Amino acid sequence: MKRSLLAVLALGITPPVLAQSDATDAVVLTGATVINGDYWIESASIIVRDGRIECVGEPEACSFPEDAEIIDLDGHYITPGLVDAHVHFAQTGWLDGRPDGMQAPDVYPYPETAAALSANPDRWHAAYLCTGITAVYDVGGQAWTVTSDHATDTDRSDRAHVRAAGPLITHASARNRFFLGEGASDQLLFLPMEDVAGVREQVRYLESIGAQAVKVWYLAPRPDDRDRLDGLLMEIGAAADAAGLTMIVHATSLREAKMALRAGAAILVHSVSDQPVDQEFLDLLTGNDAVYVPTLQAGPNWGRALASVAFAASALIDDPNGCVDEAIQARINAPERMPSDLISPAWAYRSLEGNGAEIALMQQNLMAVFEAGGRIATATDAGNPMTLHGPSIYREVEMMQTAGLSPQAVIEMSTRGGAVAMGAEDEFGQIEAGFVADLIVLSEDPREDVRNFRSLTHVMRAGVLRAQSGLRVTQVD
Repeated sequence: MKRSLLAVLALGITPPVLAQSDATDAVVLTGATVINGDYWIESASIIVRDGRIECVGEPEACSFPEDAEIIDLDGHYITPGLVDAHVHFAQTGWLDGRPDGMQAPDVYPYPETAAALSANPDRWHAAYLCTGITAVYDVGGQAWTVTSDHATDTDRSDRAHVRAAGPLITHASARNRFFLGEGASDQLLFLPMEDVAGVREQVRYLESIGAQAVKVWYLAPRPDDRDRLDGLLMEIGAAADAAGLTMIVHATSLREAKMALRAGAAILVHSVSDQPVDQEFLDLLTGNDAVYVPTLQAGPNWGRALASVAFAASALIDDPNGCVDEAIQARINAPERMPSDLISPAWAYRSLEGNGAEIALMQQNLMAVFEAGGRIATATDAGNPMTLHGPSIYREVEMMQTAGLSPQAVIEMSTRGGAVAMGAEDEFGQIEAGFVADLIVLSEDPREDVRNFRSLTHVMRAGVLRAQSGLRVTQVD
């Protein structure tokens, strides 16, 4: 059996350790333009002490401590650290990181890959910080994604903040190819959605392991089963509310998205992509004060990955700052050709052709939500095929801008918007006194074009400033 590259990685080849430096009693960043969403301060000073922001403002507003290390960033731009509000630590960024890889177990031995992922989630923390992402929301994975210290010990400056939902509740598993069936319990991704007593027990289980949300994977039910499943979704919403847990729903069709909002969903992950959203949907979304998480690239990236293995042709990796895990790079750059009975070339062509129409509809719906005053958080669905941990954030913000959003709006959605989705808007996502000192330094102005997030020069996490060049996994030409 061919081993997954991640499984090999777990046997002893480890990614580079992030460089650590001890913060002085105080650090002053001075001279840069500080950008907080739709307002900014030219030639600002930021005083950081003990991992938090002590003062931010024009130089005369912040008295420099005598013991401070002063770092001149004249000509640069500082924003809060980026937040990716939809990731999966239990997935690799390639086809081997999904249970559907079990269709070709000799090529994608999912149990080995799953074990390797749980053994070393810090590889994804490294990719996130390398890219400028300082907080992530893991909205679905095995129990370890909640219970491991990678998610519970994130005050460290070498890890991103993590909020995690754990295994997904779904009605789809028993008839869907993603179902693990007899897989080990610690690799279980899905919890069954079968009856009222069962879904209440699933919510109690998620609460017991420390999950910070309840995620429901709510694909369009069969017409003859809609009423029953809609009722169970309402039960999950009530149970989650009673447990004090956020309900997150994956519902990409308009009918199911509306049903999710009626059931109390606080976050809708993925765009509505089957038809334009209507006023009823917008009223439900804004009435719930729910967060819309568009993940514009995730579906088209699936098509790219499947076409890659249909034709044994490598897909382009967009990694301007050298942050993609080397094992995943190797897998993507040398894809195995899948048999035509699993992935037909004709189907792959049709999938690629349909990407443009799907993206256009999702972008249209994103603008409808924005114009209605809905909350929006930037998110990638990182871990899914070709949606790579870390640098996928760049394409996502660029697609949001292309949809019609201003750069300032995208900056807000990619910082404070993500913190709101994570329930941590009083901790990070803004450069304000009292907030955790999570910020990024750019050489180009993101207010002009969000493509300038690619010009990352430094990352500060929990008050420790690192040059981006020291966070790279690979060298950049």
